[in-house]
Amino acid sequence: MDTSEFLRAQRENLPILLRKEHVEGKTFIITGSNHGIGREAARHVVRIGAARVILAVRSISKGEEAKRWIESTTGIKGVAQVWHLDTTDWQTVRAFADRSLAELDRIDGFVQNAAVTVGDHELNKEGYELSIAGNVIATLMLAFHLLPRMSETAKKYGGTPHLVFLTTGLAFTQPDAMELVDHEGGAFAALNRKGESSFKPSPKRYSVSNIFKVLLIREFTKLFPYAETGVVMNMLNPGYCNTGLARNGPLGFRIIFNIGGLLIGRSPEMGSRTILHAMQAGPESDGHFLSDCKIKDYIVTEWVTNEKGQAVQKRVWDDFLERVERIEPGLFQRVSSILPEDRRP
Repeated sequence: MDTSEFLRAQRENLPILLRKEHVEGKTFIITGSNHGIGREAARHVVRIGAARVILAVRSISKGEEAKRWIESTTGIKGVAQVWHLDTTDWQTVRAFADRSLAELDRIDGFVQNAAVTVGDHELNKEGYELSIAGNVIATLMLAFHLLPRMSETAKKYGGTPHLVFLTTGLAFTQPDAMELVDHEGGAFAALNRKGESSFKPSPKRYSVSNIFKVLLIREFTKLFPYAETGVVMNMLNPGYCNTGLARNGPLGFRIIFNIGGLLIGRSPEMGSRTILHAMQAGPESDGHFLSDCKIKDYIVTEWVTNEKGQAVQKRVWDDFLERVERIEPGLFQRVSSILPEDRRP
């Protein structure tokens, strides 16, 4: 996407494509929904008529504040619920997944909107740099946990559940990140090391984490297609939105991001419409890249889609699976069990 197309798209009045028939009687999970486009998307889903909307948030108090705002602006109570989820902490990731499987008999939509931006190098308890832990590892682990229930929902209740992964077009500004697979211990080891040349504060670090997210999602959706799961999985670039995404970044980045947001940024509500589009997009969107309420695969650059990019993608995937097996043994085998035996990886 060139600059003129980007600026033109930023000014578009995007449609609200989610309808009552897409949500009525259904259950949805939206992560990072205590502010910004996640909160606005949750408000829309409640307003349109969902039966249950889980606000999966790091801060319970901020989640409760978002719930009160949703209830007051929609006049609808008893639909939004606040659940704790810190994507940088594997214990809360597992607890959230366990609670979802125990309490939700159906999951019709799972929007992975939560994002982590960082200013300094910091590791989680398991030794993973926070933006990699939150934006990459936890994103796929949660998908592994909940995809079986979503596939079961499709079979039991009909309809088409959606698993929506939010990412960013900035991911495709970091071609050098693809070379990290050749570093000692592989890409994730390099990304975790302090002093590694790959570590840069926001916005580059956010972009780097997102290119690895994109690679993993592309491989995941290739192995678990809609034809086998009954679940549409797509990737979404919400555009430049005037939100609090930069709040944990360094001061200079916060200033630039916020000024840019005021000049050309979409409002959180307008940005949330891209989420609503992804939540109702048909099977033709499965495994594809969405932006501006359209399928825009051409945004995914050639150095990702060409033969070399595909080889890097497979190496990143294999490295990731080895790490997931150490973090949570048997998780990938469990999600693979939803596929026919001759299709299992």
